[in-house]
Amino acid sequence: MKYTKSSVITLATLLAGGISQASSDYGPAIYRPMSGCSKWYTSGNGHHFAVCHDMEGYYASGISYLNQCSVSVSINYMVNGKQDTSTDYPAGQIDQQVLEANYAWHARCWNTYMWGTEHEGFESSPAWYTDAMYNATGPLQRHLVDKAGVARDRNHIIGHNAKSSSAWVNWVHANYSFDPTCNTHTDPGQYWDWPKLMNIVNPPAGSVIVDNSNAGFTASSGWATSTGSTDKYGADYRYHSTAAVSDQAVWTGSPSGTHTAYAYYPQGSNRSTTAPYTVVHGGTSSLVSVNQQINGGTWVSLGSYSFNAGEDIKLSFWTGTGFVVIADAVKWQ
Repeated sequence: MKYTKSSVITLATLLAGGISQASSDYGPAIYRPMSGCSKWYTSGNGHHFAVCHDMEGYYASGISYLNQCSVSVSINYMVNGKQDTSTDYPAGQIDQQVLEANYAWHARCWNTYMWGTEHEGFESSPAWYTDAMYNATGPLQRHLVDKAGVARDRNHIIGHNAKSSSAWVNWVHANYSFDPTCNTHTDPGQYWDWPKLMNIVNPPAGSVIVDNSNAGFTASSGWATSTGSTDKYGADYRYHSTAAVSDQAVWTGSPSGTHTAYAYYPQGSNRSTTAPYTVVHGGTSSLVSVNQQINGGTWVSLGSYSFNAGEDIKLSFWTGTGFVVIADAVKWQ
């Protein structure tokens, strides 16, 4: 499927063709169902796989194209790679078109076995395969295979080009009745970073990641939500202006044992240079000051400690005035 930049449309135009709302299947996604037609199967052979496609085009125009009833293609999810213009959607935004209970039309004879996710970008260039995209789609693919009750592996999380892998083709022949070679597509192509994706789907053994959208995160309503930065983890992050007020964002879920704690945040010139993280470990705590103007979009170490299970990392905005503090994701590894 190819979508041209000239067909990028406004949110108002998109909403004219359907209702935009939070997804009931996957919290970080925006549900934008098509209007006037039903391009999916309501029954199939059970969802056993999650297919990663690239759009050969752009996210906003991809939404517009696939929501046309005259186009006999559909998809469960779409993920944005880059915010190409000031009016484009944020990098890492996730759109849902077809509910997970149904079977979208995206992979020929595979359709009745597989969910599908389209990713902004092109096989010929890695430019749209951004950290924001991987950080958004990794948890989504994990959610899908966990819902299917299958292994988080490369037999079940596949590219549209999986038919080119003789090992996968032989594995399908041994375990399923559909034809693994029934399509001719080659996406997402040579620049798609499977190790990066799978490391997000399957964090290293003993590690725990809690994003601001996860159940282990809590913050008051005073912490606003944003999707604006491209180097965020997941679909969004929380932020607060610095002030002499005690109101912490909290991530809960440390595994027991000795681990390194990390913070992940999008950097910016308006960020605090002394963001105060409190790492709770073994019933005590350590305060770690982090410069959020640098090293964004990476895991920044907060130090190694001996943890009890279920301890916290906390972030305050009670620090030097005139900045904002970002609460995005943390990891114990």
